[in-house]
Amino acid sequence: MPEWIWPGNDPVVPSDDRGLAYGHGVFETLRVTPAGPVLLEAHRERLLAGCHALGIPFDADGLDAWQQQAAERGLLAPQAPAVLKVTVTAGSGGRGYRPPDTVSPRVISALVPAPSVPREGARVRLCQQPLSSMAAGGGYKTLARLEQVLASAELSDGEFEGLMAAGAGSGWVEGTRTCLFSVVDGTLVTPPREQLAVAGTLREWVVRNAGRFGLAVEERALLGADFRNHGLLLGNSVMGLVPVSECGDSIVPTNVEATRLVDDVNRELGLG
Repeated sequence: MPEWIWPGNDPVVPSDDRGLAYGHGVFETLRVTPAGPVLLEAHRERLLAGCHALGIPFDADGLDAWQQQAAERGLLAPQAPAVLKVTVTAGSGGRGYRPPDTVSPRVISALVPAPSVPREGARVRLCQQPLSSMAAGGGYKTLARLEQVLASAELSDGEFEGLMAAGAGSGWVEGTRTCLFSVVDGTLVTPPREQLAVAGTLREWVVRNAGRFGLAVEERALLGADFRNHGLLLGNSVMGLVPVSECGDSIVPTNVEATRLVDDVNRELGLG
């Protein structure tokens, strides 16, 4: 049986927790509203896949038990929009990096207010910190997020997000906490899943439903010309889609198709 740590119980994570010590764990951040969680099934699938990949014995039955208790505590449908973070670690024990023979998961839940989002346009920066591909992490939200931490440290006041490249001259593939999109002449352009550190739940939903919004899909890294000529959208399942208004010292344009996509996606998912 997993160990549960819930908000409001003076939670204490032991110093020998493997998630704290080695990043041996995964997490999900869910936008929760009075109507319930956004994209819950997609978050469940990614969390379970990540636990399996990291050798953490937390399965669908365990997640069902967590979900039931979270619902009973009012965490899945709070009175005001909020963000529910669930972290599953490999618990305590083991010798150095080597995990114990029997891993006992620890499940940590935290509820925080929904963040402020610049709906009219976000300022972004092109970061120097490169981004590893998802090969090592499988696209799961592992606790090892040092590259995103270092890239975020480059941001100055007023800058909402930093864009990261997979390598010199490879194009821009991901934000520190968002997926990237550009709408180019009726085509939704977004970096391919295999180049991403995190396979975003909102990205998967938007790509899968692009046809309903009248858009074809092209998967490739985004170039500076895409930003300058067609604009840029940021997205994740907490904030929805947000247009970019400035990148560094440059004004980023928008277009009717991109504006329509932002409105349609945010309205359908209740993220406006």
